Amino acid sequence: MLRDAAALIMVRDSGAGIEVCMLRRVTSSRFAAGAYVFPGGSVDPLDSQLASTCLVNGAAEESSDSAYKIAAIRETFEEAGLLTAAATSEPNIKPQLREKLHQGEIGLEQLLLETGIQLDLASLVFYDHWITPEAAPIRFDTRFYLSIAPEGQQLLHDEKETDSSCWAKPADILALYDKKDVKLMPVTHVQLTRLARFDCVAKLMGFASGQGDISPTMPVIARSDDGKGKIVKIALREGPAEYPVFK
Repeated sequence: MLRDAAALIMVRDSGAGIEVCMLRRVTSSRFAAGAYVFPGGSVDPLDSQLASTCLVNGAAEESSDSAYKIAAIRETFEEAGLLTAAATSEPNIKPQLREKLHQGEIGLEQLLLETGIQLDLASLVFYDHWITPEAAPIRFDTRFYLSIAPEGQQLLHDEKETDSSCWAKPADILALYDKKDVKLMPVTHVQLTRLARFDCVAKLMGFASGQGDISPTMPVIARSDDGKGKIVKIALREGPAEYPVFK
């Protein structure tokens, strides 16, 4: 079954260039176990039913992706403790509310209503779209969004789905991957490679905003040329790429 999902690539400027928010999934996870990922997850039916009072301008965007954006915001807050797109500067949210949201005891709407926070969905920029290969055991139709990291908030992984978190330069994560010190899924490696080409957030956001229509990237799992193993083949805009199947 193909599940709708959303991921958030949260970035910030540093003295050494762009940094991106990364989380490491727990080794017991059914999906991407032990890998460093961007925060995100499945779109919940409630993500399309957020009250107008919770949104800047009083209504969701007139687009088909507002539920994806809300899912990306919600999952990022649950997993990383960062509430992006908040119209309030440095929102003060009690840890107990985050825990209740993560446990499903309350929804994002209730959290926003209790805190008086509104979300500005327009601050998230649609960046990429990937669909998991048909042969994969768990499949997602995932939209990736860019967001500038909120100031005054502390990155804090949830110790449930994720057990480590960091702000890091994309090139540094890629170097650790090359040394086999970290695990990355092919989609994450591709995104980090692209992010590494930008030296500041403004240039990245400008590029993303001007992309126009974004067609889904659809990797294919195939046999290697020697027939001894499987590889992931991806038709990227930069050209064809191959990766080992994530394990």
